[in-house]
Amino acid sequence: MKRKSVRIYSFTGTGSRLALNLAEKLKQEGYVCTGYTVARFAEDKRLQRLNDGWKQEIGASWGEHALVFIGAAGIAIRAIAPFVKDKFTDPPVIVLDEKGTFAIPLLSGHVGGGVTLAKVLAEYTGGRAVITTATDVQKKFAADVFAMENGLVITDREEAKKISAGILEKKNTGIFSEFPLLGDIPEELTICGSEEQLEGCCGKIVICEKKPRNKKSGVLYLLPRNLYVGMGCKKGTKKEILEAELLKTLEKHGFLPEQIRALGSIDLKREEAGLLELADSLGVEFLTYSAESLQEISSVSSSSEFVRGVTGVDNVCERAAKKMCPDGVMVQEKVCLNQCTAAFVCGEVMVKFRKEEEER
Repeated sequence: MKRKSVRIYSFTGTGSRLALNLAEKLKQEGYVCTGYTVARFAEDKRLQRLNDGWKQEIGASWGEHALVFIGAAGIAIRAIAPFVKDKFTDPPVIVLDEKGTFAIPLLSGHVGGGVTLAKVLAEYTGGRAVITTATDVQKKFAADVFAMENGLVITDREEAKKISAGILEKKNTGIFSEFPLLGDIPEELTICGSEEQLEGCCGKIVICEKKPRNKKSGVLYLLPRNLYVGMGCKKGTKKEILEAELLKTLEKHGFLPEQIRALGSIDLKREEAGLLELADSLGVEFLTYSAESLQEISSVSSSSEFVRGVTGVDNVCERAAKKMCPDGVMVQEKVCLNQCTAAFVCGEVMVKFRKEEEER
């Protein structure tokens, strides 16, 4: 999901003027924003004209953009209804009235960032974000929000739901983390010094670097999205081969593909279809660097004169991984795989609770 990509739909003159205003402000904040309206309000070309198949276009790109509707909630509901799946894959959907008085997140308020976007839009209009999610209303800890804000992978969606439901029912919930916990600990949580200490808690959360070898039932495991993968490959290597080799190597270390933050290589590979398709499949950035830039990395585990002769550097994958995360720890040195090479670097993990005033 392209978190910074927003599409705004409006249907009246007043709504279209608001759409233009919001689009400009969102663009200033770094969003990629496109506004749409009916034909008679799209004459100046600043908003794109809604065609007859605009609802089908929403479905075709479902999950790729945040959707903002300016108008009646019913319009939004009828437009999105055929495509709604679940809160982990649905995009954020927000409805505003044409005066901007209320901004209401309808879908993916937490995981997709709909609540946050609604608050941003309400701030722009001087209106009010109408939040209906129980944990927000009760100002309670929400596992999905906590995971999203800290870049943590939710390994079990049902357990995440149970944690939030248990907290609303005032059941004691314990949390154990392999990483330091910063900020003000929510009163609903009990900090535990080990996974074993969680046994007396109704709700159990474990934050760990890798997926557990012996996963326990009833525990929500959260894993950091802090893995930087450097890769090199033979020209024309298919995405399926690259993916299979990468997944095999991740499994060896106990990492999940969802933990990858970025994929990197040398700029000679910037148009390599297999790597581009792999990055797209993983939902991560594909970053490339010049040979001169990669050469700035002071040391690597191994050197190849053949690779140097072709690319200008002796070890593409390690250098790319380190370039993406200079202060990280190399957890997989260059490994030669089928038609490709790979190296992994883990970045620093910081787990922080929001302060109460930030939640408001």
